[in-house]
Amino acid sequence: MVLDLLRKKKPDRQDDQERRRNAEILDLAMAQRSKLHVQFDKDETSLTGVTANIMSFDDKLVVLEVSGLSALKDRFLGNRVTCFFRIVEKQERHREIFYSFQTTIARLSPRPDRLPQLTLAFPKSIDGTQRRKSLRMTPDIDQFSHIALWKYEASGGFDMARPTVAYGHFKDKQAHIENISAGGLRILIRRPVVREQAIEPKKGDRFILFFTFAEKASKLRDEYWLVAKVNNIQPDPLSGDMALGLEYIANGVRQPEASKVEWSKIADNVIDDMAQRIYEWHLSLYRDKGIL
Repeated sequence: MVLDLLRKKKPDRQDDQERRRNAEILDLAMAQRSKLHVQFDKDETSLTGVTANIMSFDDKLVVLEVSGLSALKDRFLGNRVTCFFRIVEKQERHREIFYSFQTTIARLSPRPDRLPQLTLAFPKSIDGTQRRKSLRMTPDIDQFSHIALWKYEASGGFDMARPTVAYGHFKDKQAHIENISAGGLRILIRRPVVREQAIEPKKGDRFILFFTFAEKASKLRDEYWLVAKVNNIQPDPLSGDMALGLEYIANGVRQPEASKVEWSKIADNVIDDMAQRIYEWHLSLYRDKGIL
């Protein structure tokens, strides 16, 4: 048993290196005043929309100044939280990196007439990829200027003029994007469209997706062509509606001269510029609510 414990324990030098790396990332976040999005354990509370700034930290604790909390209750002590944030690297080129970490609440400081403070245990690890793929939004249809889906044919061809689920279906509430992320989306299709289009997908089937957006974003694409595979299917036996979980697997660029789309595989099933757009939507949502 002692040998097992020794095998599992990381060398002190490796621990020190990881702590230094984490401290460097938090130091950059504090210097850039990066906004942290604090996600509480759903089993403990339904709190959402909580944001924070890092005020200080040492090798044991991280002190946050928190917005979006009217009161801090003692029952939060010891609870687990996940924090998401981004850092802009400017040395070689403008690049935004998303980070997240999980830790526990060590101390609560209500502070009358000032924003409350939340003190967290110093994180053991900071992940550089989780937020990019997992941050999900429920978008409004008005955020899209067009959206459509086609069943993916084995030949790779499809009729652009005849989508399986068209923009009009979304406008008429016959289809709905329940959430969207940089790695995929979840779409609800109402019974009339399911029946009319004979939608009977199996896990692993493909759909072609097309998006354009109502608001242009600097340095981001105006349109997306994607191939997504079906990861899960949830038919509702009562209503006849169908929910599909789709994961992006290929990225397309339209070739106007040839009237076709040229496809390439998506690395790690994550679309970087889609992650940026969804992050901006997320921030806009907080601003609209007066939280930022």
